[in-house]
Formats: sequence, C-alpha cells, structure tokens
Amino acid sequence: MKKLYSLVIGIALLITAATTASAFDNLTPVQAYDAVVNNGAYILDVRTDAEFIWVGHPNVINVLNISYKIENKDTLITNPSFISDIDEIFGAVKDTHIITMCRSGQRSVEAALALEAAGYTNVSNMVDGFEGGKKDQYGYRTINGWKNSGLPGHTSSVGADDYYSD
Repeated sequence: MKKLYSLVIGIALLITAATTASAFDNLTPVQAYDAVVNNGAYILDVRTDAEFIWVGHPNVINVLNISYKIENKDTLITNPSFISDIDEIFGAVKDTHIITMCRSGQRSVEAALALEAAGYTNVSNMVDGFEGGKKDQYGYRTINGWKNSGLPGHTSSVGADDYYSD
C-alpha cells in the first residue's frame, strides 16, 4: 500500500511540475544571434565575471554580463542582487527580449526562471550556452554552443597585453 501511495504522490508531483512549466523559449545560439542582430534582443551572460573575462563572450551588440551565481567562500551561491541589477538596466520595461546564456545551458535556465518570476515576459534561454553542452571524446566542449556554431566572432576580454609587459 505504501508503494502505491508513493507512486500516486510521485505522479501527482510530475503532473504539477509539467503544468507549472516556464514560459520561456529555448533558442539555439544561431537563433539567439539572429534575435540580437535583427530584433534588438539582449544576451544576458549569467556566468561569473571570471568566465566572461577569461573564457570569452559573444562579440555582438547587446551583450550584458550579470552573474546569476557568485562565489562565496569557495562556493557558488545565487547572486542576491541579480534581479535588482537587471531592473536597474531595464527599469519597468518587462517585455524586453532577454536571452539568458551561461557556459553550457544549465545556469541560464535558473536565471530565466528567476526573470520570469520577477515579471519579465519575453525571456529565452540559449541552449548549450557559450561553450557547448556536450563534450567531445577528450572531455572538451567543442561540439556545440556559441563558440562552436560558426557565428561571427567571440572574444575574450583578456589579450596578449594582459599577459606580457615590456
């Protein structure tokens, strides 16, 4: 009887989760690029500042970096000012098209859900993120994501001058 009860509860939870699913769209990096260049959408890079600077970021207009997770004593925690930082930029314009992006497409889902919960109505998530969601046979993210989609350019904020000085 306990197994049946647990099964019924489990099914009920799955149905509830399915019916309360988010409204955000998932976009490929190519679709995200098109939305930015042709429709004025914003890419919200929710990776840490270090990832944005050292790993690189899309080299297009309308790219913002506001970390969804921040370091606190060697642990990543949700950035307590994430929504207020977004509100400072977009103000009362809650229907601005915002595309969340992270490294591989997981943190960006959490950020998209947080934006929707805060009343933003035109939110998308970039699947596979900047580096790609899948790893190759050597463990490197070279299969998909912004960097591997053939999009025009990605850049790191760090250049040779940051490593060497005369």
